[in-house]
Amino acid sequence: MIPFPEVEGVRHSDVVVRGLRLHVAEAGDPDAEAVVLQHGWPQHWWEWRHVIPVLAERYHVVCPDLRGFGWSDPPPDGDYRKESLVDDLLGILRELGIDRIRYVGHDWGAFLGYLLALRPDNPAERMVLMSVLPPWPPPGGVDLKRLAKLAYQLPIVAPAPGPFRTGVSEKLLRIGRSDEGFTDEEVETFLTPLRLPHGPGATAGMYRTFLRHELYPISRGKYLKRRLSIPLRVLIGKKDLFYDGAFEQMVRHNADQVEVEPIDGAHFIAEECAHLVTERVLDFFAKTPSETQTPA
Repeated sequence: MIPFPEVEGVRHSDVVVRGLRLHVAEAGDPDAEAVVLQHGWPQHWWEWRHVIPVLAERYHVVCPDLRGFGWSDPPPDGDYRKESLVDDLLGILRELGIDRIRYVGHDWGAFLGYLLALRPDNPAERMVLMSVLPPWPPPGGVDLKRLAKLAYQLPIVAPAPGPFRTGVSEKLLRIGRSDEGFTDEEVETFLTPLRLPHGPGATAGMYRTFLRHELYPISRGKYLKRRLSIPLRVLIGKKDLFYDGAFEQMVRHNADQVEVEPIDGAHFIAEECAHLVTERVLDFFAKTPSETQTPA
């Protein structure tokens, strides 16, 4: 088994949900209010290493590894539907005896946050989501220029040997920050689980499922049937691929209580802008309902 990278105060366990073994990293008082930190691709729980120690002073911090990623097992049936990943999280919370949460997500973790917030059984009281588009089309319909930005996903899903797919992961990690970037050691920490026999399939499954089965229903307004009503703060790097002048309007299109803040960074802002992200999370989670900004 690959050893866990060290983060002070973090403890590790496995939770079995519908027969699938999922890894969870936890920190803080288990009796405190719970905060879920959900990673994106091509990372795992360790994405939150700079955020965990500060939040753990106040909260019970729960960091699951998505199925097939980090130290979690891959699904035997190859199911990487994003609704199934939301079901995984709900199962983890049930196993841990957690009824209510605050939620922080980055990349695919943020996408899952949107889907969770639209569920009737959503356990999240408020969310901070980062670096991803919401699962609904922008006002006026799908923008072809925006769709073209998904071209980076084509090498990820293309039939290719595992080392090629891992190489794509490494390249995107290295270009996804606007500061000095990840160190070689940090990159290796994220890539090592992806080199396991199931790693390339997990990567391909995540994106193939999206492009083949999920993108079209989203573009047709599947998730416009329910509005996102909980308080939401959205952070995105000004140098992120998906940031443009229409980003805020797109998020607000189906969310009732939302604050959108572009920040100086690129895609991996949980690390590039760790202090600011942690500050924004603590501030937003401490707000009362009357203090949450509501668009005019």
